[in-house]
Parts: sequence; structure tokens; C-alpha cells
Amino acid sequence: MSIEELKLPNEVVETLRRRGITTLTPPQAEAIKKGLFEGRSLVVVAPTASGKTLIGELALINAWLNEGKGIYVSPLKALAEEKYEEFKFWSDLGVRVGITTGDYDNPGEELKQYDWIVATYERMDSVFRLKPSWLNEVKTIVIDELHMVGDEDRGPIVELLAVRSLLNNLQIVGLSATVGEPQILSEWLDSELVVSDWRPVRLIEGFYLSKKNLIVFSDGRLEEVSKKQTLPQHCYVRAVDEDYQLLIFVQARKKAEELSSKLALLSLEEIPETKDLVRELESSEAPKSEIESLSKVISRGLAYHHAGLSLASRKIVERGFRNRVLRAVIATPTLAAGINLPARRVVVYTKRFEGFLKPITVAEFKQMAGRAGRPQYDPYGEAIVADVSSEEEGWAYVLGKPEPVRSALLQDRAVRISTLALIASGDARTFEDLVDIFEKTLAGFMRGRGPSISAVNYGLEILSKEGMIEKSGSLLRATKLGATTSRMYIDPLSAVIILNNLRKIVVAKPLYYLTLIALTTDFSKVRITNYRTYSAEARSSLTMGLIPEPPEDVEEIGYYDWLRAYKIGKILNEWIEEVPEDEIISRHGIGSGDLRILVETGEWLTYAASNICDVVGLKEHAKRLNILSTRVSYGIREELLDLVRVRGIGRVRARVLYNHGIKTVKELASADPTKLASLRSFGPKVAREVIEEAKKLASS
Repeated sequence: MSIEELKLPNEVVETLRRRGITTLTPPQAEAIKKGLFEGRSLVVVAPTASGKTLIGELALINAWLNEGKGIYVSPLKALAEEKYEEFKFWSDLGVRVGITTGDYDNPGEELKQYDWIVATYERMDSVFRLKPSWLNEVKTIVIDELHMVGDEDRGPIVELLAVRSLLNNLQIVGLSATVGEPQILSEWLDSELVVSDWRPVRLIEGFYLSKKNLIVFSDGRLEEVSKKQTLPQHCYVRAVDEDYQLLIFVQARKKAEELSSKLALLSLEEIPETKDLVRELESSEAPKSEIESLSKVISRGLAYHHAGLSLASRKIVERGFRNRVLRAVIATPTLAAGINLPARRVVVYTKRFEGFLKPITVAEFKQMAGRAGRPQYDPYGEAIVADVSSEEEGWAYVLGKPEPVRSALLQDRAVRISTLALIASGDARTFEDLVDIFEKTLAGFMRGRGPSISAVNYGLEILSKEGMIEKSGSLLRATKLGATTSRMYIDPLSAVIILNNLRKIVVAKPLYYLTLIALTTDFSKVRITNYRTYSAEARSSLTMGLIPEPPEDVEEIGYYDWLRAYKIGKILNEWIEEVPEDEIISRHGIGSGDLRILVETGEWLTYAASNICDVVGLKEHAKRLNILSTRVSYGIREELLDLVRVRGIGRVRARVLYNHGIKTVKELASADPTKLASLRSFGPKVAREVIEEAKKLASS
């Protein structure tokens, strides 16, 4: 189908042509034929690089042409930012594109100015709850990575997003590369189904038999591996010799770093093209230890990539690979979660350690295998399973179909959060309303009314007991505590844990508050390891009253969760005491990316705890937690709070100013620009800018 057949305005067709799009791919054409422009909902299951994103964009353009707003949601902030940058292309037509990924308690009225809004799942879920005035202008929602509905953590959020979209009669366009039995999702969402195996580059899958030193491909080819080489060494040498790129997915961060170092030894000389990348890394804000480790392998033309890396390092690695400066990247599966980094050959290790070695699913393998084959450069793509124990296991991955998606909504945590959210938002006012909505979820669609009733009964029982909701006749409503808990976007059980502890004490030191928020269920998904060695130290701190006791009445939290919380609290406490990032990372064995997530989560939960304490009358705790939230955000001691209000002043510059006698915004506003420019981390341009910002604040 040519773009001229789309019956779109000429300016839209011309915009597509400027982007190099003249003909639609088969899944794109099928989506049009099945009613995309008539407002029909669609579930699109097609391989990576088959053009799914453009299907979403065409749906959003159609909404815009019909004077409606469009929403595009994705699971990760990094993905949302990537799509936002892509979609700004449409601004030539006058489409106003915005992005929102945080501020869960903010209704987002300021988003009214945009035609398209890119958001994370969680942020859009909060918008649906808070109901800004522009919400009734939305006509279409595109849900990227729809298979995430089966994820234990984010799945319930996606499910409720979809249900609210159904209740609001929105056109839903769900996109995924890997869904087993997609007709189930299609029927649930009352949508047309587009399933395609078309790829711009042919994918050939295979597996490695270590006992035979042989790679077996599905097209009948056999590739010998030298007995002197491991599979990664063989694949890397071949990629260098034949001038193509390689992705290797391994099970752990340490493995990614170790394997990249081993492969770097195969390149005896530094590659000149990598010098700019190394220089960029050295001038970035990445920790010194990370710069040193990554530079060694980048200079040899390869890198590692995982969630523990700083954002700066991850972006440099991704750009280096995209621009074909890096020959190979060894990554953990986080890279497979949608970031656009294809390669000619993809090698996948399928065993994951979760207390024991556990094989990944076929769907997970297919998600990573989908990265094989780059349309501009590769005649085909190859995906190899690296660690099967038999031919039978290898063929099970290569010929297997992705497993069907299962709902994760009926877990206790998801039920508590969802039930309170539906009542607090006014979407459900009675028991029957709740049951009706739960029946519309994937869980209700697959399991019927009985489990929905049981889930609602559990949710109402726990929320009533904890004073989150109250009943007047048949009507249900959220109390002030319940409404605040929902608005803060936290688990009701987290609020209970916080209040039960803080009602026992008058004041607390920062370490107490930080360990307490780390005990909540909302901190449970943050990765932290090696905390058992803190046992003696934690017990000593408990004896001195510096940290809370493990909650005895919460079955979900045990002794090791308490140790884990202590380690998190200690890390965050060092952060707000301005301990250098490199020192924190080295001392506690975490990555820069881990610290960033701890800080973001800590800022959110201290802020949420402050609001929850305020609504129940714990005013002193509320005040201290509010101050602590800002300190966590910037990583500063309390005396720097005034200075960091100035845009461009963070923890490092604020401390430099303070140590040179500039302690307030007012003093900064009257500072000598020449003297300020001579201070570490400033310079003439920064000095002028921060003084101007300080003057605005001082006069307001």
C-alpha cells in the first residue's frame, strides 16, 4: 500500500515522504484495512523493525486531524524520552508533542496545551485517576509493549490503563513483538487483531551445542566453533572479521562486565574511531570508577550495558553502538526492553539466577532475538541460544511460540492499590461498581466474576480496617487518608507501615525516616544486594533507636527485608550528608544507576510520607519529611536548601558557594560575577546565568 492510498491530507503525506516513507509495510497496511482510521481498536503483534510505531503514530495523527488528543504510553522513562524525540518530527505539521513521566500527584493541567502526550504507564495511570480537564478530549491511546500486561510489577497498571480506556470509549492501539495467543488480548480489548511475521530483514535462529562445538541454525546451516574458543569469543572474532555488529545478552551485570573485559583482550590495539567516545565519557558526570572500567573496553571497540550504569554512560554506549563505532555490546536483558539497538548477530544466555538457575521463557528469548538484523546494513539477522543442554532444548526456543499472557492483577498488592484508586477517583462508588470494573480487566475476562468478587472483598476489607475508605449505605468513598495515599501513588500498606511507626515517636533522625520508607512495599522492587553483612551494624543502630524495628504485623516483611532497608537507608543518609558519589558506590557495592533509582524512589516516598503524616495530624513528622525529600533529591545537607532553589545549582556548586561565604539566594544575587566565575565548576557563562536566576528568585 502506497501512502497516497491513505486518504490523508496532502501535508501529512508530504511529511511522511520527507521521512523517507513512501510505502507501508504489510502489518501497517493490514492495520489500515482493519479500521485504524475509522477509530477501531487494534492489537498489533509484529516483529521488531516491522513498523509498529508508525501504526501508533498514524492513529495519533488521525485523532489530531479529528480534533482530538492522543496518548502514547511505554513502560520505561528512557523509552518515553526516545519516542518523544522521534515524535517531535510531526511538529512541522503543527502537532504539539509533550512528555510527562513523573509528579504522580500532579493532575497535569499544564498538558492541555499538547496534541500528543508521551507518558510512562505509571504517569498516565495517575492522570486517569486525577482527571485533568483535558482528559475528555483524548480519542486514542497507544499502549507500547502490550505484552507487559503479564508483568508482575507493571502488568496491573497496564491492565487498569486499558480498562479505563475502555470505560472512556477510547481507541486502543496495543503494540507488541511477542505475545502468545494474542487473540485473547484482542477479544478482551474488543479490538481487531493484526498478526504478522513480516520483517524487513530475515531472522535466522539457532542454538549452540557446546559438546559438539557447533552452532545449529534453523535454515540448516552448521557453524563450527574452534575448541580453543568460547562461543562469545568465536562470535566476536567473526563479527570483527566480517564487519558486522554483535549483541550478547547475559544473565548478570558482573558477567557482562567480565565478558566485555575478556573480549577486549582479543583486540590488541585501540581503535582510533573510539577516541571521541572515550573523551565524551571522561568529560561526563559518570563516576570515576565507571569511566575507568568502561574506557578500557570502549577503546577496544566494545562495551557493556546494564541498569547499574549511570544514565550518561548508557547513552554514550547506546549512541556508540547505533553509530557503528562499537562492534559489540554485552548487556543484561534490560537492553531488550524496547531500546532501539539492533545488531546482525544476537547471542542469548537463557539461564537466570533467581535464588536458583531458572530458564527464561520463549517470549523473553523472542524479545531479545528480535534485535537481530539491521535493515540498513544487514542482509539477515541471526539469533543464537548460547547455553542449551540438548538439541531438544534448543529447538524448543527456536521453534517455540511465546507463552500466553496471564494477568497479574489479582495479587494482594495490586488489588489493594487498584481498589483504593477506583474508589478515590470516583470511578467506583459501590461494591457492584468495583466488581463490574474488575470483570472488565484481563483477569476478569479470563477467570470470570467469582475471582473478581473475592478480590474486591479482600480490597474493601483491608482498606476499611486501615481507615482508607468508609461506607454510607451502599456508597463507598475514600477518607482523607485514603485519598492522599492514592494521590501519592503508593501502596496502602506502605502508608500503614509509615504511620504505625511514626505514631510511636515524636521526632526522628533522617536515618530513621530513610530506613522506614525503605521498609515499605513500594521500595521492594528496587534492586539491592549484599545486605546480610550489615546485620551487626543494623542491630547496633536499632539498640540506639536510630532505625525502626521490623514491622511485626506485616507478613510480607521479614528480617532480611529489614536488613535490606537498613542498607538503603544508610546509602541515602550518606547521600544527603554529601558523601561523594564514587565513595558511596565503592563502599556499598552498587552502580551509579542503582544510586539514581534509590534517590528517585527515596525522594518520592519521603514526599509521599510527608503528605500522609500531614493529613493525619503528624505535623512535625510531615515537616521533617518534606525537608528530607528535598535533601534526598539534591543530595545535600540542610544548610544548602536555599541555594539549590536556583536553577543550575546542584549539590556540588551549592557546596562550593557555601564554602566561599555565599549561603543564601540573596547573597548569590548580589555576588561579583568575576569572582564567581573563578570558583570550581562555574566559569563566566554559568556565573552569569545563576546570578540572573538568583535575582529573579530574590525579587519574587
